[in-house]
Amino acid sequence: MRVTLLHNKSAGSENHAADDIEASVRRAGHEIVDTVSSQEELISSIRARPCELIALAGGDGTVSRAACALAGCGVPLAILPLGTANNTALSLGVLGEVDELVRRWSSSRLAPFDLATLSVGDTLVPFSEAVGWGIFPEVIADANRMSFPDEPEHTLERDRLLFQSVIEAAEPRSYAIRVDDVSVTGKFLLVEIVNIPLIGPQLAVSPGSDSSDGVLELVVAGESERTALVELALSGQIASDVRLRTLRGRRITVETDDATFHRDGSLLERPPETREFAVSVEPASVTYLLDRRRN
Repeated sequence: MRVTLLHNKSAGSENHAADDIEASVRRAGHEIVDTVSSQEELISSIRARPCELIALAGGDGTVSRAACALAGCGVPLAILPLGTANNTALSLGVLGEVDELVRRWSSSRLAPFDLATLSVGDTLVPFSEAVGWGIFPEVIADANRMSFPDEPEHTLERDRLLFQSVIEAAEPRSYAIRVDDVSVTGKFLLVEIVNIPLIGPQLAVSPGSDSSDGVLELVVAGESERTALVELALSGQIASDVRLRTLRGRRITVETDDATFHRDGSLLERPPETREFAVSVEPASVTYLLDRRRN
């Protein structure tokens, strides 16, 4: 296959070089069309030099931004997970070292992947993983003020402890939500609209999410779920009988006075003139190359 490589050299532990990834691709019998380091370069490259596969070597930020920019391009994507959490890769079953993953490309299958659009006032913003309000934006804000540990696993541990401390101190806030024709109103600690099972430091907020089913999941947690959220922070999943309330739908609106929210792990400010957000699913927007041995 003719492969264009997007490489984020600052992802994860930063101990990966573009030359090494290119060598892996060539050893597997593929041709490198171009190697780029930014989304803008990627768009220009695939327009000028057609390819058969776009390899995304980086973390969740690299993958989500590229997927949103490449929606509808018709060229399949392959993830080479080099980040800290690698939530999209884990959710899709993309596991292994770069050499191993590249060797599987020739016998892999194509899988559709939904994206979603967030409408904030007059602005339309695509996303790949999740948007949310409540405690998670607070965690991101606190983490942004800290330096990154040397090893990715230390960053995950730090962020889970941070998530726990924010949960323990947070106060529920009021939200008015609509999932298709169902109204959900109340005071919540966490409000997340998700497309994949994992968010943040590999937290299984919505284990049943399927990024190819044409719907999104709304996950909310109030005071009665605080203990479950602490359990989620400690282990990455909720093993107790308590489950976070989850509703599935194609269009979700959220009314809130929260000043900040997150989109795919990036912290954003709510425009002062609006308090309503609308989210809609965009089915099968991109295609990923996945291992045939995994569902």
